[in-house]
Amino acid sequence: MAAVAPAPPPPPPVPSARSGVAVTLVFTARATELSDAAKAELDRLAKDLADRTLRQVELRSVAENGDPDSRKISLARALIVRNYLIDKGVRSRIEIASIVGDGGERVEILVPGT
Repeated sequence: MAAVAPAPPPPPPVPSARSGVAVTLVFTARATELSDAAKAELDRLAKDLADRTLRQVELRSVAENGDPDSRKISLARALIVRNYLIDKGVRSRIEIASIVGDGGERVEILVPGT
């Protein structure tokens, strides 16, 4: 019987261009409006992004709780943040992920290279 060679180790993971969380906006339970602090943070980020040429920015919006409105709340937050950034002049493509899960009510903004 012939010996079977062990399988080669898997290749190392390829770093994601979306690896850096530039900003995390925390929301109170069920809220969809931006606080003044969130707006200030988005203003700072929009100014930073205006100075860079980026093809894409990603928003990951998370709402806790498994009720039917959680996904709607998560999506509403992502759209509000997206629209705010567009109004502030961000020209990059903005991808949205709406998630129902654990770990807090938030929107993470991922920017390549951060």
